[in-house]
Amino acid sequence: MDSTASRGSRFESLALKYLRRKGYEVLERNFRFGHKEIDIIALDGETIVFVEVKGRTSRDYGLPGESVSRRKMQHIVKAAEAYLWRRKLANKPCRFDVICVTVVGNREIEFEHIRNAFEA
Repeated sequence: MDSTASRGSRFESLALKYLRRKGYEVLERNFRFGHKEIDIIALDGETIVFVEVKGRTSRDYGLPGESVSRRKMQHIVKAAEAYLWRRKLANKPCRFDVICVTVVGNREIEFEHIRNAFEA
C-alpha cells in the first residue's frame, strides 16, 4: 500500500495535469510558509489561484473536499498572504480553489474543481 505522502504527491501530480489541460499556468508547487503549505499556485488569466488538493482512493468516506477544515483554510490564507508579500503581488486578484481527485482502482479518475471554495 502507498504511503500517505506518496498518495498525496500522486493526487497533486494529477491535479497539476488537470490544471494545465484547463489552460492554467502553474507557478509553484508545495509553497511553504513555516508549517503552512499551499499545494499548487497557478495563474488563471490574471488571477493568482491558490489550490488545495484533496484526494481519495474510494468513495466510502465522503467527498475529498469535505475534509478541508476551517483551520486548514486559515493556514492556506496565511501562506497565500506570505506568498503575495514575498513576490510583491499584493495588488493582484486571487482566489482559493479546491481540486478533489478521486481515484478508484487504477483506472477511474474523477476531478471536482471547486472555484472560489473559500475566501480570505
